[in-house]
Amino acid sequence: MKLDIENKILIPFMIVLILSIATLGIVSYWNGYKLLLNNEIQNRSNHLEEIMLHMEDIHLQVLQEKLSIEEAKLEVIRFYSELRREGFFIITEDEVMLNHFNTEEEWTDEFLPMTRTRNDETIQFEKNIFIYRIYREWNWIIGYGVHKSMFSQEVLETQKYMVLLSIVSLMFSMQAAIFIAHNISKPIKLLADLCDKIGMGSLQEKITIKRNDEIGMLAKAFNNMTHKLQMNTAQLMKMTELNEDILRNISTGIITTDQKGNETSINPAAQDMLCSVQKDEVKSWTIRQTLQHQIQQTLDSKESIHHIHVFEDDIENRKLYVDVMTSLLKGETGKVRGAICSFRDITEGKHIENNMETLDRLTSMGQFAAGMAHEIRNPLAGMKTSVQVLQKRLLHEDQSSNSKLFKGVLYEIDRINQLITDLLNFAKPKKPRYEVLNIKGILERTLALMDKGELKKNIKIDVVDYPEELLSFVDRGQIEQVFLNIIKNAVNAVSHEGTLKIILDKCQENSKNWAVIKFQDDGCGISSEDIGKIFDPFYTTSSQGTGLGLSVVYELVKENKGSIQVNSRVGKGTEFRLTFPLYGIT
Repeated sequence: MKLDIENKILIPFMIVLILSIATLGIVSYWNGYKLLLNNEIQNRSNHLEEIMLHMEDIHLQVLQEKLSIEEAKLEVIRFYSELRREGFFIITEDEVMLNHFNTEEEWTDEFLPMTRTRNDETIQFEKNIFIYRIYREWNWIIGYGVHKSMFSQEVLETQKYMVLLSIVSLMFSMQAAIFIAHNISKPIKLLADLCDKIGMGSLQEKITIKRNDEIGMLAKAFNNMTHKLQMNTAQLMKMTELNEDILRNISTGIITTDQKGNETSINPAAQDMLCSVQKDEVKSWTIRQTLQHQIQQTLDSKESIHHIHVFEDDIENRKLYVDVMTSLLKGETGKVRGAICSFRDITEGKHIENNMETLDRLTSMGQFAAGMAHEIRNPLAGMKTSVQVLQKRLLHEDQSSNSKLFKGVLYEIDRINQLITDLLNFAKPKKPRYEVLNIKGILERTLALMDKGELKKNIKIDVVDYPEELLSFVDRGQIEQVFLNIIKNAVNAVSHEGTLKIILDKCQENSKNWAVIKFQDDGCGISSEDIGKIFDPFYTTSSQGTGLGLSVVYELVKENKGSIQVNSRVGKGTEFRLTFPLYGIT
């Protein structure tokens, strides 16, 4: 049964009142009982002291031979038998000499052993109390037996008016409790009814209680609360409408989930984007599965994840690019409530980007063509001149320096061959074969492949190793080519007595871990005007270079998902900094 507020206040009051009066009655009864009991014990003890003095006088007559011992005992028994004092007894170890203690139970068998083991002169049993003295001269036990029940009756008789007064007080207290409970519960019931109305949406309700106590203060606070609630509700409605308008009109798809990954909301843009691919059920299912998988990864790792996913569109024979960002959805206190996923179709942007890359490559190829025409013309001119000289000398039968001319022809032909090779590597690099490799191992192999003749005899190469393996998912041949080209450029830039320092390290950028390789030389450096052109095709400051080495390096680093940066000061040296994503570390 559900109790209302009035009964919830009244019942504890009643229980406290009844318990208080009952406790008072029990304590009063117990104190009266103990008082009567102690008084009775004290009176009987005093009387026993008088009896002991009387027996001492009788025993003195025995000592004076006025009475025999038997006569003296008979005299004492006769005397106290005639007095008929209730509860009085005289016993020995063997027999009962006198017994005025009326009880239906046999008590001597239980009483006598207790007198041998106890030093006090009062023994209490469950129903009886014995007050006794031992007269050692005759080995008599003299005492009184008292029934405990007699005290209960006397206490009830003496305190009947107190019980009546307690009942009357209880009745008045109950009436007062009912009155107090009603006055307390009435405004609370009124507040509860208004709370129900407010819960149903009626925020204009007010409460009127003209009181100066805490209830009146509560009523004022309640009215202030409803007023602020109206204002906050209006602001909340405005903010909710604004957020709904934003989600409804934003072009980015938004999906939210709970902590278990279950979808809780989806905005119109997300619905439109997913509905646009519903004609292909397999593709629609794949996109939803990909989004759900990334959301679950965010919930498991507690970190934001950003990926660009590519989906094959077999119907239209094109690729669909979707940029997906997932992060944790947290409340004001920082507690994780779920995850939020924002995604957008960037296919058109990717197509434009690819077209720009194609345009850039075509532009570069145009530069290649101009450079090729210039670079091939020079060695061919040298070859032509050498052949002409050979022709004239052969006619005059002068062959003393023919070998040098032939070497010059072969050297120029090698230059043309290297130029064409670099051109092919840049214009159409081989498709990389990725594998998990240790960057340090690739560097060691590159240094081992270096032609010792290419190193100036006083150049020192220092390698600063990293204590852990730097594993990356790259193409071995392409990375070796990158390292080889950079080392050759550094060696060419360093004087006869210089140092090339290669540092292996790792770093964290954009929430990802990267392997870092730094090539630091103390060569001539690169001017600020030239440093922006070093990756351009056929740009070189060396008379022996083709200008394609660093262009190939740039393309290969980009192909292996890495990055390259250059810092240089004229006369101080140059630093090439390469980074590649570490494998297996997030």
